[in-house]
Amino acid sequence: MEAAKKPISNKYYLLLKDQKLVEWDIYDSDNLSSELMWIAYYREVLQTVEQSLVGSGLIFYITRDELEKLPSYGKNIVVIIAADEWYRIPKYAHQVLTVFKSYGIKPFLGCNPLLEPSYCNSISLIQFLRIWLYYLPGFFNYCLNILKSFYSSKLNAPKIYTIPLGYYNQLNAKTQNINERTYDVFFAGSVDNDSYAPGSLKSFIGKLLTPPKTQSRQKMIYNLEKFQSKFLKFKVKLSLTSGFYSMTEENIQTYATQLMNSKICLIPRGTSYETYRFYEAIRFGCIPIIEPLPSRWFYDGSPAIKVKNWNDLTENLEKLLTNKDLMKAKHEEALWWWQNKCSEIVVGNYIIDKLNESTK
Repeated sequence: MEAAKKPISNKYYLLLKDQKLVEWDIYDSDNLSSELMWIAYYREVLQTVEQSLVGSGLIFYITRDELEKLPSYGKNIVVIIAADEWYRIPKYAHQVLTVFKSYGIKPFLGCNPLLEPSYCNSISLIQFLRIWLYYLPGFFNYCLNILKSFYSSKLNAPKIYTIPLGYYNQLNAKTQNINERTYDVFFAGSVDNDSYAPGSLKSFIGKLLTPPKTQSRQKMIYNLEKFQSKFLKFKVKLSLTSGFYSMTEENIQTYATQLMNSKICLIPRGTSYETYRFYEAIRFGCIPIIEPLPSRWFYDGSPAIKVKNWNDLTENLEKLLTNKDLMKAKHEEALWWWQNKCSEIVVGNYIIDKLNESTK
């Protein structure tokens, strides 16, 4: 997507690790380093904001997960939090104009361990409770500032809006006929979590309890191989990596090329149920098969095939791959969903609408 460049009316900064602040030219089309690939989607989103937003003088801070403090505060400050998988509420939300946050601000369990008891669901509950321990301080601070806003004209009630996670880093989208794609089913990714420092608490917990991500993906792969042995005529592309952050730019470009050439993309959970893979799949018109997702304006009603248990994978794949009309319909629905619910232009306009509401 090429945006026509015009004089920039607002300022944009990347707030990186250790409070490192980098002024960001959102029209810079240079390739991003591996550490900054997460901003590719938001670069396009903010170009829409810059072009269409009435007014000027706003300062945008874009950060992965800085929740404690900002370089400045005020009614001209807008924050985009791109990658806080723990659903936490930023401490400074009441001190800025608005916050736009992927993953939202309410932890999501995604299963019912009481009605559907299993080892995986039990570990998911433990992880969920752990997330809540980190979530509660921000939640109490959020509630306190809402109460204060009722009694003080100087305080603003925190305004936090949920936006899509978007893609990590992708080639320009190419729409290839669903029936002409090489791979019937595709998955590329890791099974285990990224390695942690030896002797750390995360390393100890990972050895003691198999994380939900690992359990989910092991089960998905088992059932995918079971499907492949039963239906030899269908072509499955399974590429396992050592970890998400170990992927090189070349790996990511290869992944994008294979995804463009695939009919169905499997989307198991990671640390969170939400993942870049959902957006990357529908952007290329792949049919996503996913686990449960939280209720969001950009998820509700999506054409994704939802599975609570990967044991149902063979049944779902057979139903899709043996019905060309259904495949084509789902493919077209996926493309429509990207263009009308999750694309950079749609999200940019959503941000504009919320900013306009906040400045009334």
